[in-house]
Amino acid sequence: MKRKKRNNITEGKFIGNERGFGFVVQKNGGADIFIPPHLTFGALNGDEVVCKIEDTHDSSPDGNLRQLGKIAEIRSRRSMIGTFHTEGRLGFVKAIDTKIPYVFLVPPKTVKRFALADGHRVVFSVEKKLNHDDRAITCFITEVLGHVNDPGMDVLTLVYKAGVPYEFPTDAIDEAAKLPTEVGEGEIKNRRDLRGEHIITIDGDDTKDIDDAISFAQAPGGGFHLGVHIADVTHYVRENSALDAAALERGTSIYLADRVIPMLPHKLSSGICSLFPDVDRLTLSCLMTVNKNGDVESYEIVKSVIRSKRQWTYQEVQVLLDSEPPDESVDSAQWRFFQEMDTLREILRIKRERRGALDFDLPESKIRVDAAGWPISVEAYPRTRATAIIEEFMILCNETIAAHFLEQKAPFVYRAHEPPGAEKIAGLRLLAKTMGLGSPITGASSLQRLLDAARETPSALAVSTAVLHALPQAHYSPDNPSHFGLASDAYCHFTSPIRRYADLQIHRIVNELFAMHSDAPLPKLIHSTAESVVSKSVTADSTRFAIILPAVCAQCSKTERVAEALEREVADLKKVQFMTNKEGQTFDVIVSGLTSWGIYVMLSNTVEGLIPIADLKRHGYSFDKERDIYERKPMKKRDVRAASKTAPVKTLRHGTPLKARLVRADEEERRLTFAL
Repeated sequence: MKRKKRNNITEGKFIGNERGFGFVVQKNGGADIFIPPHLTFGALNGDEVVCKIEDTHDSSPDGNLRQLGKIAEIRSRRSMIGTFHTEGRLGFVKAIDTKIPYVFLVPPKTVKRFALADGHRVVFSVEKKLNHDDRAITCFITEVLGHVNDPGMDVLTLVYKAGVPYEFPTDAIDEAAKLPTEVGEGEIKNRRDLRGEHIITIDGDDTKDIDDAISFAQAPGGGFHLGVHIADVTHYVRENSALDAAALERGTSIYLADRVIPMLPHKLSSGICSLFPDVDRLTLSCLMTVNKNGDVESYEIVKSVIRSKRQWTYQEVQVLLDSEPPDESVDSAQWRFFQEMDTLREILRIKRERRGALDFDLPESKIRVDAAGWPISVEAYPRTRATAIIEEFMILCNETIAAHFLEQKAPFVYRAHEPPGAEKIAGLRLLAKTMGLGSPITGASSLQRLLDAARETPSALAVSTAVLHALPQAHYSPDNPSHFGLASDAYCHFTSPIRRYADLQIHRIVNELFAMHSDAPLPKLIHSTAESVVSKSVTADSTRFAIILPAVCAQCSKTERVAEALEREVADLKKVQFMTNKEGQTFDVIVSGLTSWGIYVMLSNTVEGLIPIADLKRHGYSFDKERDIYERKPMKKRDVRAASKTAPVKTLRHGTPLKARLVRADEEERRLTFAL
């Protein structure tokens, strides 16, 4: 969005601080503007504001000289979350957002009407204009979520804080209730009947919303027949219905440690749409013939009906891939079936690698909680060949669908990803030099060489993280088909319509084409005759889709960012909770990040925390920014004995193994503090 400037006026978001001052992050991406406490106009953290830029600069609390400004208007303010407490006869709400330096007064009538008690977690709003000198401003309670000690209230608070819709609207629930629980014979008409085919699903052991199934067989000449079968959600979620509106508002399902917030009600997401075994399900199938080089020689896109033969888990498949015949405990036919799948997986992986796709090796975590939502384990989640089989097959399907619609010049939803800019490339070049990695960074196309050079070194995690942060965020676009990270000329998200609205929208576009040929006994789009089948349909509906797709892409991109941020917040919270009873214990860690305010360290289970600069200085370390290391300087004699016991390493760099003691697990700030 362009900056709206009227002389010295700009718009942006106010980022507050518990000490009263704040910054305005401009919508145009310009430098942040410092707002001292007496010029905030009562703005609260997160407010959308109009800011008047002053003619002077001032030294902000971070020590930098910044443009000075004052808030001229508060355009919008979201509801906030807080905890109710009493002091004498008065009731107050303290916001959970620590960047809000106010305590809010609750009128006695409101306390009585909501039967508020100490510890109630509430949703509240505040008038836009505040006096910065006030420390008790009246607020308006709109909802009571429960008590802070209620199971799951910690996560529910973050959900509401993120503004994520949690309950489905009544009209959407009513629509879902009227849907069937099984596929009727009348719904199978004009669909390719694949119920006799050997079709399976492979998912996590706790997956309930199964979007995709696969069929697989070897083809003559060393090739493969690969079928990817995706739930036909649009058969049940009609355009402009209440269910459709609710799904678009959410944009995506959100997977948290203790719950799933589905894009669609459970009757669909874990019911009639989910591809469970031994039941009929309506699908869209992409049936591909892939040669021994990984190229798709031909394909069909058909409306279909399937009956999955078995719901495999990744763990079960990996056991078969790791086994060697003739193991009597292993079914030889099943073993060959998955080994042949793995052969195609490797072919596809090598093909993507050769064309320049990026392959990150970043740790993921699996958090398990008890019935009350308290974390009982945090483990590193390994990448396996079983998970990679599904990843590669879905990527190939998504590329095939996207390339088809790109060729037809049809309105479409692409998954776009641009290459990093010159400034980011220069930063990575400096990083490679600092870490002593010989791989030259000549441009975006050489990033995989940097990742490969670091892969077996202690710097691997730091380099992967740095490359990832240098990349622009992927997003949805009606115009840009290419995906830099996958080195793909055309890419989309087609394979998860139960949990992503972008995929559902693509299915709707595909089904519109089928609807134009409803008289055909088996509606299909065949690559070799695609032009004759599709061209008239594209023209018929291109105007309508061209109008709606930009807004759909923007909404899907926005909700994806919100979901990712919420998932990170909840994961961080659960990791801190998992460590709360471990204060004082010492752990084996590696250095995962270096900053001027300290070093970040990571345990083997992906739990991460900070060793502050004060503790590092106490052991004689100082930060060398140019070399990106902490180096231990000679110390005074009286300090050597204490330091040598806990800090035997002279130089701290990315990947350095250490022993660190957990000093504090701060659940409110979701922060872990360690010491040497």
